[in-house]
Amino acid sequence: MFDLRHVALLMLMGLIGAWIWRGFGLRDQALILVRQHCKQADVQLLDESIYLNKLRIGRSKGLRLGIVRHYGFEFTVTGERRYNGYIELYGSRLRHIELAPHPFPGGGPAVAYGSLE
Repeated sequence: MFDLRHVALLMLMGLIGAWIWRGFGLRDQALILVRQHCKQADVQLLDESIYLNKLRIGRSKGLRLGIVRHYGFEFTVTGERRYNGYIELYGSRLRHIELAPHPFPGGGPAVAYGSLE
C-alpha cells in the first residue's frame, strides 16, 4: 500500500505546492509595490498586472543566498505608448524597481537657455 517512497514523494509534492503558493503571494506583494511606485511617478500601470521574467539565485547585502524574482510590467504616461519596467524581489524584500526612459507628464521641467548672468 504506502511505503516510505510514497510518503517521501507526497512530502516533496507538498513542499513544491507550498513554494508555488508562496510565489503567488510574493507576486501580489510585488504588484502592490509596482502600483505604489507608478502612482508616485505619475504614470499608469497597464493591465494592472505583472509577469515573472526570471527566477535566479542571488546574494543579499549580508552575502546570504536567496531567490531573486524578476517581474516585468508595462506602463504608460499619456496612453499612447507602452513602456516597460521591472521589479526585483529578494525573497520578500524589494531589491529594485526601474522604469524605462519615458517623457514626463506635462512636458517635464522648464529649462532656460542662455547666459547665467
